[in-house]
Amino acid sequence: MTGCGVVKMKGEVGKIFGETSSFEFEFVVFNPRDVKRGDYVKVWNDVEGWIVAYVTDVKAKSDFSSEDVIKGRNVESEIYVAKASVIGKRENGYLRAPRTPFVPGEKIFLAEEDLVADVLGMSQEGAYIGLLGDTSVRVRLDINSLVQKHVCILAKTGSGKSYTAGVIIEELIEKGVPLLIIDPHGEYSSLRYRNDVSEETERMGEFGIKPRGYDSIRVYVPPGSPFADRADGVIHLDGRNLDAEEIIELGNITSSSAQALLYQVLKDMHDYTIDDILSRVEGEKHSSKAVILGALTKIQKSGLFSENPTPLEILLQKGRAVILDLRGLDPVYQDLIVARVCDRLFDMRKREEIPPGMIVIEEAHNFIPERGFGKAVSTQILRTIASEGRKFGLGLMVISQRPARVDKNVISQCNTQIILRLTNPNDINAVRKGVEGLTAEMVEEVKRLPPGNAVVVSPELERPVIVRVRVRKSRHGHAVEIFGGRKSGKTKRKEVKSESRNQSQSGLFKRIFGG
Repeated sequence: MTGCGVVKMKGEVGKIFGETSSFEFEFVVFNPRDVKRGDYVKVWNDVEGWIVAYVTDVKAKSDFSSEDVIKGRNVESEIYVAKASVIGKRENGYLRAPRTPFVPGEKIFLAEEDLVADVLGMSQEGAYIGLLGDTSVRVRLDINSLVQKHVCILAKTGSGKSYTAGVIIEELIEKGVPLLIIDPHGEYSSLRYRNDVSEETERMGEFGIKPRGYDSIRVYVPPGSPFADRADGVIHLDGRNLDAEEIIELGNITSSSAQALLYQVLKDMHDYTIDDILSRVEGEKHSSKAVILGALTKIQKSGLFSENPTPLEILLQKGRAVILDLRGLDPVYQDLIVARVCDRLFDMRKREEIPPGMIVIEEAHNFIPERGFGKAVSTQILRTIASEGRKFGLGLMVISQRPARVDKNVISQCNTQIILRLTNPNDINAVRKGVEGLTAEMVEEVKRLPPGNAVVVSPELERPVIVRVRVRKSRHGHAVEIFGGRKSGKTKRKEVKSESRNQSQSGLFKRIFGG
């Protein structure tokens, strides 16, 4: 390898060569074992001082020509060349990029972890989600920003999105943030129990954490849930004033004439119950009357609606993380529950009847679908919370394995974005369009991320970074077999997903959550 005869300073790993700018440069790597893609390096700039850069690529080159190949000559030497993107330096609390280009021949050194943490703006407080790249630098995200400005977690199935969501939820619970978790698959009730999976507990020392379960968790289910005996309570909704769209969806009314009849019946009704609608339809002389009556009877028999509905303020309260376990429920009813619950909570939060907090939406593509990928009655209220919730202290955490199918306006409203591995071209394109500050190199990185690694974009970080997501303190939902026996620590867990339906100002949050 060339470079072996070069005189080096202690700690020097390469030298700049070729054309440079103040934004990027290339450098010859002396030893390929010392520098790899994803490393942070520093270089001296005669005007600005020490500047930190990020290694975006490393390539091997040689002077081996096509003629050499034809003649069967052996390669005797190769050159390793790294490409680096300039981050800058921290000065008076602000990141500054150099204003002059780097000089070819300048020496390159690996950057110290303290310097990298300082330049990237790593906080000493906040939600601890993992370690920066291959370093031991802890990545913490500001609690106020997470709640106030929303979060999205995007990844293909099996890449760890629900696991990563669990890590953030643990941190929010520990910081006292009220949470409502919409859980279509029953994954999150395991937060109650300590993580005892051996392969994970063995790695806890690496992240500086210990196993822990959370006894502040409460689980509620809808009527008829097969898991009601394990829940803390059953949720009943107020059946008053169901609108036509809700009844059409719940009753699966596909006939246009039946839909027209329903709209006509409801047009002059105010403050009504399902029984009131039934009585009104009974009096109609219409060929679609039986369809409407059948749909309304089906809704009544579901048991979801009651004259004595559950007070929904129990779903978002101080010192609690409440899980709404929707397993086994028809997706149409899941949609309506999410719509009704979120609408009511947003209304109560605007009147300050409940504390500031966050709603976690798992399988978000089912509840906030992008136009052209289905309809959901919950879409409108979730869009409203995404755009207006920060003014009133109600945050969203949006989780999905199909970014292309999630409303792009909602994704764009999430200032903190955590992206694990994606391979579907449509999903990658959706992320590229919806995530600000994501470079072409980072987009390519997303395609190759190993499980447990994520690209994190946050207003608190100066640039997108790759994070090794920490081990969970509590047990992950899929660490439990269907029939109750836990998998051994040596068994690789797989996330099994159903794709059946594919400003309150920051001061408010600082008073409530600190920071």
